[in-house]
Amino acid sequence: MRGIRSVFYAGGALILLSQCTIQDDIYQLQNQVRVVNQKVEALRADEVGQMERRQASSVNKLGQVEDETQRIRSSIEENIAQNAQFQTEVNETMAGMRSSLESMRQENNVKIAELNEKIADLDAKMLRMGESLGKAQQARVAEAEKRAAEASRRAEEARQKAAAAARSAESAARANTPVPAPARSTQVAATETTATAVKITPSGGKTRVAREDVQVQSAPATTQTATTAAAPPPATAAAKPAASAPAQQTQQPAAAPAPAAPASGDVYAQGMQQYGSKQYKDAYKSFERALAANPNGPQAADTLFHMGESLYNQGEYDLAILDYQKVISNHGSSALASKALLKQGMAFEKLTDNETAKIIYRKLLNDYKKSPEANQAQERLNKL
Repeated sequence: MRGIRSVFYAGGALILLSQCTIQDDIYQLQNQVRVVNQKVEALRADEVGQMERRQASSVNKLGQVEDETQRIRSSIEENIAQNAQFQTEVNETMAGMRSSLESMRQENNVKIAELNEKIADLDAKMLRMGESLGKAQQARVAEAEKRAAEASRRAEEARQKAAAAARSAESAARANTPVPAPARSTQVAATETTATAVKITPSGGKTRVAREDVQVQSAPATTQTATTAAAPPPATAAAKPAASAPAQQTQQPAAAPAPAAPASGDVYAQGMQQYGSKQYKDAYKSFERALAANPNGPQAADTLFHMGESLYNQGEYDLAILDYQKVISNHGSSALASKALLKQGMAFEKLTDNETAKIIYRKLLNDYKKSPEANQAQERLNKL
C-alpha cells in the first residue's frame, strides 16, 4: 500500500515535475514563438513596405506606360486621320487630273479633226488651184497655137506672093519683052511673127517654148526698060536682057536655121544670173527651160525652188505655193524641202490665210524639226 502510495506520489511528483518542465518549455516556446512572430512581423512589414514601394513604383511606371500608350495612340489616330485626309485629297487630285486629261484628250481630238479638215480643205484648194492653173495654161497654149497657125498662114501667103512675083519677072526676062512698069515696085512686106507656146512637162512644171521666128523678105521685082521704036537694038543687045534677067530676078532668101537650144546648165546659170539681178520674170522663163530640158536632173529641186522664189518676189503667192509644193512632194529628202515649207507658210501669210500657215509651220516642225528653218517656223508660229 505504502509502495503504491509512494509510486503514486512519485508519479504525481513526476507528473508535476514534467508539467513544470513542460510549462517552462511552453514559456520558452512561447517566447521563441513571440520572437519569431516579431521577426516575422518585422519581415512582413519590411517585405510589405518593399512590396508596396515596388507596387507604387510599378503603378507609377504603369501610369507612365499608359500615358505613353495614350500619347502614341493619339499620335497614331492623328496620323490615321491625316493619312485618310491625304488619301482623300490624292483621290480628288487624281480624279481632277483624269478629268483634265480626258478633257484635254477630247480637245486634242477636236483640234486634230479640225486640222485634218483644214488639211483636206488645203489639199482641195491646191487641187483647184492646180486645175485652174492647168486650164489657164491650156487656154494660153490654145491661144498661142492659134497665133502660131495664123503667123504660119501669113508667112506662107507671103512666100507664095514672092514666088509668083519672081516667076513673073523671070518669064518676062526670058521672053525679052518689056514688062510694064507698075505704079510702084511690087514689094511684099516682111512678116515677122513670134508666138509663144506653153509646154507642160511630165514633172508638173510649165515651160514656155518659143517658136522659130519666120521672116520672109521679097526683093522688089525689077522691070526692064523698053527700047525705043526708032532705034531697034542689035541682035547682041537682044541677048543681054535675057542674060541679065536671072541676075535681076527676085530671089527668095532661104529661111534662117533655128538657133540651137542652149544646154540646161547654161540656161540654169542664166536664170540664176537673172534672179540675182532681180529680173524675176526672165529668171522664171529660164528656170522653166532648164527644167524642161532636164526634169529629173540634180538641179531639178533647186530649179523648182527658185521658180517659186521668182513668183514669190513678183507677188504671185498662189502660184509660188504650187511650185514650192512640187519641191516638197517630188524632192522631200532634199535640204530645200524645209525651205520650201517655210516659204509656203510665208506665202499663205501673205494671202492672209494664217490658219493654213499655222498648219504648214507645224508640219515643218514635225517633219524637219532639226532643220535650220524649224526655229524660224517656231518664231513665226508664236507670232500668229
